[in-house]
Amino acid sequence: MKKFFATLLGAFVGTWLAFIIFGIVIFISGIISMASFSMSSFKSNIGSVNDKSVLLIDLYGQIPEYAQTADFQMVINRDQKTPDNLRDILKAIKLAKTNDNIKGIVVSCNSSSCGFATAKAIRDALIDFKTSKKWIYAYGDAITQGDYYIASASDSIFMNPVGALEIHGITSSIPFFKNTLEKIGVEMQVIRVGTFKSAVEPYMLTEMSEANRLQTETYINHLWDNVSESIAQSRNIERSLINEYADSLRMFDKAEVCVKQKFIDGLCYNHEFESKVRQTVGIEEDDDINYVSVTDVLSTDKPKTSNNQIAVVYASGDIDVSGQKNGINSDDLVPVILDLAKDDDIKGMVLRVNSPGGSAFASEQIWEALEQFKAEGKKFAVSMGDYAASGGYYISCGADRIFAEPTTLTGSIGIFAVVPCAKGILTDKLGINFDFVQTNANSDISTVKPLTATQRNAFQRSINEGYELFTGRCAKGRNMDINKLKEIAEGRVWDATDAKRIGLVDELGNLDNAIKWVAKEAQIETDYVVSEYPETEPDFMDILLSAMSESYYKMSLEKQFGCLGTYMHEINAILNRDPIQCRMEYIEIK
Repeated sequence: MKKFFATLLGAFVGTWLAFIIFGIVIFISGIISMASFSMSSFKSNIGSVNDKSVLLIDLYGQIPEYAQTADFQMVINRDQKTPDNLRDILKAIKLAKTNDNIKGIVVSCNSSSCGFATAKAIRDALIDFKTSKKWIYAYGDAITQGDYYIASASDSIFMNPVGALEIHGITSSIPFFKNTLEKIGVEMQVIRVGTFKSAVEPYMLTEMSEANRLQTETYINHLWDNVSESIAQSRNIERSLINEYADSLRMFDKAEVCVKQKFIDGLCYNHEFESKVRQTVGIEEDDDINYVSVTDVLSTDKPKTSNNQIAVVYASGDIDVSGQKNGINSDDLVPVILDLAKDDDIKGMVLRVNSPGGSAFASEQIWEALEQFKAEGKKFAVSMGDYAASGGYYISCGADRIFAEPTTLTGSIGIFAVVPCAKGILTDKLGINFDFVQTNANSDISTVKPLTATQRNAFQRSINEGYELFTGRCAKGRNMDINKLKEIAEGRVWDATDAKRIGLVDELGNLDNAIKWVAKEAQIETDYVVSEYPETEPDFMDILLSAMSESYYKMSLEKQFGCLGTYMHEINAILNRDPIQCRMEYIEIK
């Protein structure tokens, strides 16, 4: 678990392979036109919050945890909108509940692609909003399964008469790169600990191992049970009807089927839906509906001040040491945590984790900073989002209490190293030869020649030590016998319901539950404010630098090449990341 390996190997691969791969990709993408962009059909009428306003929740794109640094491409393409983030959506719904000017909520289903825990958080906020006796309508031209999960909390759901309701159950898709890497001449030298540590399988195999298939089947079935049961309860229908709809591919039938089976309350075109909204609000047919955005509602908030503060620290994305603007950067996050530990106004902290893991070195640095926070006598809880796996669990395990949504994926306590050898592409295919002059037997560790048996054994020792450290941290944090901890480790991914049963999670709950727990433990239940970190206002240089960031390349590749672009990005990330990782594998769950 040495930072040395990241410097030695990462720099070399970044210089050669990223140059070759991205040189080709950018040349191709330069001649492909930009895809068209669809705006919400309700967006044009956004206004200020006054009497008879309607909060518009636009379910669009990937919904991040909080407002992160803007990507350069988003800035220069003014016709594109940035999806609202989860933090702001939840705040806006809570504020709208008590704002007399806001009469109801319209959920616009525009094919969001958030995880199930994120969706559940929005759904729960909508359910809480309904206790105010205000109304919620949902509408979509075509409603995806994830959007429907959220929209099912509405009083009424309407769909375009020629639209479709997508309910298909949950599938998990994992890309395997072994053959691709062989074709381009890159050998992935894998060292790992953990039977279920499947993050390395895409570089070794062409399909799932039996162990990985077992764990995946277990957690996606549990996720679907939770999602389908929630929909069934909200819609007052039998869960068996939902499964029958999915199994029979009813989403390809006429839309009337959705109404007949009570999945949808009515079919109408957009202008007809807006007439329903006007009638509910109590305005004339020729009046504009005063839709207000999440941002509009947040502007009505009057922040409170108090010497009693609970810090909510967002740790979202891949874990790395430095160099990434959007993600968990230990060089940036550690000083924030240490400053909060010394701040007398901060009485406790909730770490909001939404991460599949990443660098083992960076995870350890964050874990240690959190221990320093606890050493000041302050309570520290974790609230888990869609994922808090591997490195995401590493930074969570020391918490005084861990909260997770039932649809959270966590665990994956394991460690591995992937050391790429690019001799095949650089020497065999491109004819670039390398010669070495060395002073010692192993001073020639490089990505242009395979590891020797001695070098591989050294890596294995390091991985074994890293695994012992990781499991030791978890056992101590969870107050669990190390042998018992190792029985449920082995890199296995657990859904939160099972994770609670085996002791990896304390309580099924959301961010608010975690905040209230910390307030109670700090004995400030009736007098505290929440302060949020990190600061999210980017300066011009941040935006400019993001033009060369990993997230910019990822967005460009996905926009130009779709799923192929995602795989291109993943291969490049493999070749350039710290070789020693606490990471859950890349999976697409939908």
